[in-house]
Amino acid sequence: MKTEVLAAIGEGELQRPAAVNAALAANDRVKYAFTLLQMAATHADRPEQPAASLKRERIACGIDDEALDSMAAAARRKRGHYQIPGAARLLARIAADIRVMAAPVLAANQAGFAARLDTLLAAIPSAEGDVLEGDALTAMTRANPAAGTDSLHRLVMDMHKELNALQAALAEETIDGAAAYGLEEVDRPRVAAFMAGLNRTARLKFDHPGLATTATRTGTRLIIQNDIGTTDAHVIVVHVEDESVTVTYTDVHPERLTFFQTLLSSHPVAWETTQSGQLGAGAPFYMATGRLDAANEPACQAYLALLGSRLVFLIDWNRARRQLRAFLPGEPRVALLRWAAEQDIGHRGFLALGGAKLVNQAIEATAGSAMHFGDRLSDVLGVVETETFLRFVLRASTDCMLSRRSPSLLRDRIRAELARHFSNEERRLLQLASDHAGLVFELACLVRDGALAVGETAVLKHQKRAARFEHDADRLVSDVREAVRKRPDYAAFAPLMHASDDAADELEEAVFLLAQFGEDHPPAPIIEKLQALAALVVETAQEWVKALLDAAHAEDRSAAEDADDFLVAIDRVLALEHAADDAERALTAASVRHAADFRQLHLCASLGNKLEEAADALKRASLILRDRVLGEVLGG
Repeated sequence: MKTEVLAAIGEGELQRPAAVNAALAANDRVKYAFTLLQMAATHADRPEQPAASLKRERIACGIDDEALDSMAAAARRKRGHYQIPGAARLLARIAADIRVMAAPVLAANQAGFAARLDTLLAAIPSAEGDVLEGDALTAMTRANPAAGTDSLHRLVMDMHKELNALQAALAEETIDGAAAYGLEEVDRPRVAAFMAGLNRTARLKFDHPGLATTATRTGTRLIIQNDIGTTDAHVIVVHVEDESVTVTYTDVHPERLTFFQTLLSSHPVAWETTQSGQLGAGAPFYMATGRLDAANEPACQAYLALLGSRLVFLIDWNRARRQLRAFLPGEPRVALLRWAAEQDIGHRGFLALGGAKLVNQAIEATAGSAMHFGDRLSDVLGVVETETFLRFVLRASTDCMLSRRSPSLLRDRIRAELARHFSNEERRLLQLASDHAGLVFELACLVRDGALAVGETAVLKHQKRAARFEHDADRLVSDVREAVRKRPDYAAFAPLMHASDDAADELEEAVFLLAQFGEDHPPAPIIEKLQALAALVVETAQEWVKALLDAAHAEDRSAAEDADDFLVAIDRVLALEHAADDAERALTAASVRHAADFRQLHLCASLGNKLEEAADALKRASLILRDRVLGEVLGG
């Protein structure tokens, strides 16, 4: 329990208030357990009636065991006994929580409780094989036993009254929700600053218990303690002396401890080496101490306010990290939760409304063939796109909880947002294709410039540039191939890119062939035809770039002008390819008539072939794109 942690970190002054707080929390858990056993017995007696799960009550009292939600429905009546799966474990939990309740009551020397406690705990049935006798269950859970008898439920009720009295006696004053005692005047504004930060974000825990704060003074130090959540070792203790603030933080999850430290990184906190300790039962916890020497009192209070405001983002943090596992890898998951904390959004709204189920329902309704069993969402959309989508989910979930809007509306909004992100992949692939087309255009321009400078040394420099362009084009093809592997519904982009890359390869070869003329300058009729063909290929590449840019907007049915521009660009590519065929024949004819030798004839014929093949490859790519846009996007 938390009192053990406080003892482990040397905070004896806070152990008694912490014990009372822990006892009150245990009271909530015991009452839930009694109700669950009674509901299970009722369902076993009347199996035709639907059984309540009490899930909301379980969560509200801080119990994480989801198996309890199905306990009542699984209960059966057998010859005067109740078969309740998990009953033995639940009774052990009841006994442990009653001992937590009793600890501060017994420490206060309240007469009569010790004997009652020993007697009633000894009478708790063992529930061997998860079987409970009906009479034993009734005797244990009866709130008003017969005169002269006692019950465990009656003991719990009596101890609850004593705990309320102890809590009232401990707190000499309340400062914005913090139970405070023994404070001096200098302490109150500091406690108020801490509570101002805590209260600003505390609503983001929604129905989760936790964030109870106690403040006291020991010697020259103000001590503020917050229980954060319901985990035994999850405690923060703050010491304020002069204008120095020392934070001692304990946690069962070292990853959350590191996360907490990053939440305070805006201030120059010096952290000591993280240590590990053990609770009385041997369970490990981790502890770190951070010190900030504030420049003045306003800086001290500002840091205390920040501390208080960050605590809500530690509640259920590890659960949120696990829930997001199917969508993002480790580091991006932590970065997402850090973003949510920095934006005062948090993750509790997301968890309260279903957590991973919210996203999985949207995937089932939206993804279609894009997702396969075992796929992580970021493997399909990419990490950046998935992070953007999940930021929307966290923000929308918090807004839904705060404004009490319909959860069904939230699910529809998440589905629509995911559909938009899936459609973004089409735009991304079109952008990759556009980038590739830009490289094809650059290669075509190098061929045109080389044709204008045949026989000059400048042509030799074009080879290195062409090789770089062709290498970059290959990389883009690989990116598209990998994207198509993840998204088979975009399979058409693979042959499209391969066709476009054929054009890049042919043009890079053409630049190489132009350099082979050296200082040999072909006759003017040949050069004229070569330049004409090269100019046609440049124009074809330019129209290919236009077609891809227009395709990115063609899916908007209201943008009729963009769709028409796309079709015009495709038609121009087709027409220019036919013109390139004619220009290639004209170059061949001129080369046969006017070439000075066989070497010159071979180079000219090969050049013509490369350029015509490049134009033909762009035609093939254009037809694939046209079919994709008309068939998939415009619905033609």
